[in-house]
Amino acid sequence: MKIVKLLAILPLSILFCAMRSEKIAIQGPIGQPADERAAQAQLPKALSPVWTKFLKSKVSYNNRSGLYSIAVTPEIRALAGTPITVNGFVLPLDGSDHTRHFLLTRNTPVCMFCPPGEPNEVVEVIAPKPIPWTDKVVTVTGPLALINNGEKGMFFQVAATQVR
Repeated sequence: MKIVKLLAILPLSILFCAMRSEKIAIQGPIGQPADERAAQAQLPKALSPVWTKFLKSKVSYNNRSGLYSIAVTPEIRALAGTPITVNGFVLPLDGSDHTRHFLLTRNTPVCMFCPPGEPNEVVEVIAPKPIPWTDKVVTVTGPLALINNGEKGMFFQVAATQVR
């Protein structure tokens, strides 16, 4: 799986390349090009109730600074530090078929160079031991951390205690 090894050297900002809110005719508000997003909407999604909560947060992109920001809801802020269980699709970040550092995404990934959704549809996960990569939905349990990495567009992180 040599393509996955590219993920180890690409910064997350490149993975979120299509998320800039530049005026492109086919692009949606912040996310992928509209036609890609429409096609992706037809694919399976993770249905964890946590995603519904995350989607209520408002994500924006500042063209001048090149940074993302998020306005999390009080409901999300109350989850910080508490264990959550969320399911989704695995995008490895450590360049291996067995990964312990990955993105968990609400949407089925369709391209490694474009985002699998907006930043409020992605959670960074650090697992206690490597898990085999799969294209199936996995479930992660662990405490939620609210992080503020506007450069990479990362705002949610789970130090997993369990991945199944």
